[in-house]
Amino acid sequence: MSWPLAAFLMLTVLTLYSGYRVATAPLITHAALFLATTFAGVAGFFFLLQADFLAAVQLLIYAGAVMTVVVFAIMLSEMREIGEGDGRSTLAGALRSPLLGWVPLAVAVLLFAVLLLAYWRGAPRWPTSPLSPATHSAQYVGHILFTVYALPFEAASVLLLAALVGAIILTRREEGGDRG
Repeated sequence: MSWPLAAFLMLTVLTLYSGYRVATAPLITHAALFLATTFAGVAGFFFLLQADFLAAVQLLIYAGAVMTVVVFAIMLSEMREIGEGDGRSTLAGALRSPLLGWVPLAVAVLLFAVLLLAYWRGAPRWPTSPLSPATHSAQYVGHILFTVYALPFEAASVLLLAALVGAIILTRREEGGDRG
């Protein structure tokens, strides 16, 4: 077995397991950590494909920036425990139960089968010879990002900042108010 195949198999197991744990982790903080692991696994796939720029972007944007926003959202949200005696049940709790726990897995397998069927029926024939790698892809993306897409890029950053400030305002407690 070659090392790229072994690395691919390890990354596949890591990414699939951590993706599954994102949906089934009992604590939201654990789900966030598994999500970061999933993003890192996808970056590993990009490294295996020799797409170093995409791997770096995956790590910086998703595993870095998006996970920072998720952690801030977790820290700023008001966490309430739902007791077992209050008569309320959640969809996540029902899907983790032994009775319905197989439903997410069955839906994922069905979706994968539909995607494979669509691919086999309508997939174009791929070229048999490898394409030459792009030599200046990072330079081109940087040029386009700071010229053509500068305004949408800045608008997205202002929108994320406004969402963060809004979360702080919504979760801030009044001084001397009820704490519990």
